[in-house]
Amino acid sequence: MAVTSNGTLPSVLQTTSKHNELSEKDLEKEYALFLSPSFDANLFAHAIVNNEPYPPSSASDGASELSMPSILGGARLGSNSAGGAVGGNGEAMLNFGVEELNRLLKLEITKHHSSLLLQAASLSSISHDLTDVRRGLGEVESGVSRLRDRIAHPYTTLSSQLTLLTKLRRTTDLARRGHRFTVLARRLEVQMGEIDAAALAIAAASNSLAVGTNGQRRGSAGNISPGSGGSGSNTPSSMTVKEREGERRERAMAEAALTLAEIDLLLAPPETDPPTANANGGRSSSSSTSDDGEDEEDLDPEAPLPIRSLDAVESVVPLVAGFRHKVVEEMEMTVQRGLDSLDHPLLASSLQTAYNLSVLPSLVKSLMEDVEDLISRRISNVFDMASLGKEVQGKETPSGANTSAFGYKSRNRNEPTNVTIPQWTTVLWSRLEKLVGDLAGVCIKVYTLEKVLKMKKDQNTQMSFLDEAMSVLDNKPSLMFWTTLSSSFEKQAKDSVRTSTFIQTTLSSGYPRLLRLFQEFFSTISVHTDTVYTLAQQSPETTLVLRSIGPFETLYLTRSTNRLTEAVTSSFNITSSLSSSFSSRPPSVPGPNEGLAVARAIVNELDAARFDPLLVKAVAKGAAKAVEAFVGRADSLVAHDHSSTSTLGPLATPSQHSNSSIGGALYHLWSPLHRAISEHSESVRETLKPAVDNTRSLYLSISNPLIMAIRREFSSIITRMHRVDYSKKVDTNPMSATSSSSYMVDLVEKLGFVRDELLGLFKVGDLAKDWALDLARFTVQTFVLHASIVRSLGESGKLKLTSDTTTLEFAISQYLSSHHLALSSMGDQFKALRAFRPLLFLTNDQLASPQHTNDVPTLILLHHILSRSDTLKLPHLVHGWTEAEYVRWLNEHGEAERMKLVEGVLEKWEKEGRVAVSDEKRERGDNEVKLLREVLRARGAV
Repeated sequence: MAVTSNGTLPSVLQTTSKHNELSEKDLEKEYALFLSPSFDANLFAHAIVNNEPYPPSSASDGASELSMPSILGGARLGSNSAGGAVGGNGEAMLNFGVEELNRLLKLEITKHHSSLLLQAASLSSISHDLTDVRRGLGEVESGVSRLRDRIAHPYTTLSSQLTLLTKLRRTTDLARRGHRFTVLARRLEVQMGEIDAAALAIAAASNSLAVGTNGQRRGSAGNISPGSGGSGSNTPSSMTVKEREGERRERAMAEAALTLAEIDLLLAPPETDPPTANANGGRSSSSSTSDDGEDEEDLDPEAPLPIRSLDAVESVVPLVAGFRHKVVEEMEMTVQRGLDSLDHPLLASSLQTAYNLSVLPSLVKSLMEDVEDLISRRISNVFDMASLGKEVQGKETPSGANTSAFGYKSRNRNEPTNVTIPQWTTVLWSRLEKLVGDLAGVCIKVYTLEKVLKMKKDQNTQMSFLDEAMSVLDNKPSLMFWTTLSSSFEKQAKDSVRTSTFIQTTLSSGYPRLLRLFQEFFSTISVHTDTVYTLAQQSPETTLVLRSIGPFETLYLTRSTNRLTEAVTSSFNITSSLSSSFSSRPPSVPGPNEGLAVARAIVNELDAARFDPLLVKAVAKGAAKAVEAFVGRADSLVAHDHSSTSTLGPLATPSQHSNSSIGGALYHLWSPLHRAISEHSESVRETLKPAVDNTRSLYLSISNPLIMAIRREFSSIITRMHRVDYSKKVDTNPMSATSSSSYMVDLVEKLGFVRDELLGLFKVGDLAKDWALDLARFTVQTFVLHASIVRSLGESGKLKLTSDTTTLEFAISQYLSSHHLALSSMGDQFKALRAFRPLLFLTNDQLASPQHTNDVPTLILLHHILSRSDTLKLPHLVHGWTEAEYVRWLNEHGEAERMKLVEGVLEKWEKEGRVAVSDEKRERGDNEVKLLREVLRARGAV
């Protein structure tokens, strides 16, 4: 510890002693300089020794001057004269700090001496343990050295031997593959020589054949016999040589392809080799292989060496490549010849060559890509309006036309004018016809290729060539053809409809002709393919293609529907040629001519499309809609009021005129359609039949109520027969017995009214004959039934009833003759009417004789026998019916029920009637019952 000369402590020590008495806050302030993170003890010491401020920067001079004097006990460090004193004070301060540090260390050691002693004792024990560990590690190192001597050295030896063995094996494999390559290369050279020799032989045979043909021509021109010419006799042998050499050439090509495939396997890099492509993307050459052999061994020492590393092999590779190129070219040419000639054996041999060369999938894919491109280009060219215009313009311009600068040149047009439309149409259809013919040839080639691919199989795996080609194809070749064809047509059809008015108009109006082209296409390819397009069956492929030209079909169907709709509309917008009298039909009601016009329009549309099953079905749908529209509009015009069925006369009502016109229109619409649909296919019949049946139902709903009203009117008139007194035996007025009754006069007049006015208004052709015949039969049958139940007939009454019968026969004869029918056409009713008159004058004994009553119906005969009896009742009297009700019941029921009703009358007499009468009446009744049963037995009714 340094002291001053006067024996006192330095000021710094005095200051330090004073610091002990300071507070902690004051201590922090005093030692702030030393507690600063940037405090450097060395710099501080140098600053004190050199009497320089600390820190030395100019920015901190003020702080140094403030802090350092207090630390150094207020000494001024700025003068040079006091430098030694200040340095001594600093040294003293440092010595004091060291002593203070030593004191603090002693205090710490004294405070913790027990724990320090324990740590020192533990360190002495650890030193013994470390000695044991060191000794064990030495023993382990010696053991490892011994193991290294026993394992590492043998392993190194074995590794070097194994590496040598691997190199020997790779070298042996390389030599084996090199020898195999040499053998295959020599074999390939021989095979290529055979191919060239066969080609020369084929060429010589072709020349010989050509010479022989020319010799025969010269011989025939010079009247020389064909047998006398030497060259002409060589033609069959030349053909045989050509065929034989062709087969040998194809066989040699297949063998050469197999050889090339095996050579390619040898030249190809082994599968275990890492990719060793050079910067240009090719395989490494022999020089790079020799230079980088060690690197290859480092990458995979087990990998076989590439055969191209041999100079002998590398020198032959270009020759092999040339042979391969030649074989591939010959194979492609043979495939093309086989497809052009549809020669299955030739195509099969060429595909076998491609399979041997391992290029079959790529070959088939290339062929199909060419086919797809060809189809797209040809179809696009057909619908190209620019090229179409050029072709038309080229045909219009003569070959020797003036092409000088002053000559007129028509500019190119993409649409025809009104004058050139026929030329454009002709060129377009010729293009389409040529296109369809070309597409048929392409389709046949595609199907031929697919058949051969399916037929050819690998001898080892039995997998067909088609399955092999499907590895790179999306679908079968045939399906690819149809898909490309339909998509190309669909695209061009949509574009043409949108951009070209000419094509849209031409192909939509001529759509049947376009369909005929496609049908010719289908019929052409059906011999070579499995496609079917008939009325009964259509293949999916044909349907797919026809859907592709759907825009043209839609336009055609739209035009067809518009024509039918226009015909229907015009039939309801007619102007009546009749005068506006009471009997005239309203102008808006169609007549027979209008119905026939609509029917003809529909039949014409069906006939135009009947050659195609799909088109005629689509047209039939439009026709059915047109018929339904006609029927719907006609139904809204039908009158259903009371006047439509009125039979008062003497003229037909306006409602009857209107209904008759509508009925005639409907009948003439139904009749041609009914005959036409029977000539079409089942699908067309199913489409049109509901609409046609609705037409018939509507006109029958118009006529049937009127006919029923006429029947009711005739029945009510004939029923008045029972008001006439036929019981007179002798009439005082002879003329009254032979004249007709009043009801008969009314019936004849009403029959004339029906003929001329009511049913005569209906122009329904042969249907009017059916109505007339049916009404005549009903009238005669009703009259005979009523006449057979007339009781109490006197002689004068018989004559009067006979006169009424004659009048009715004459009126019916006139009515039927107006429809070109005879009375005999009524059949049984005519016979009954003719037989009824003599029946009135027969005796009871004659009534049982079939000779006299053969043509009389059984019921009429039974009624007449009952009407003569005064003991037996007629059936309607037994049941309490009127004559009109009884006759209506008879008309509504069959013969068996009629006979049962008569049997009931006889049974009732036998059970009840014969009991309550006198013996005389009972006897007469029994005789009459006996007669009736005899008639029933004779007629077989019981």
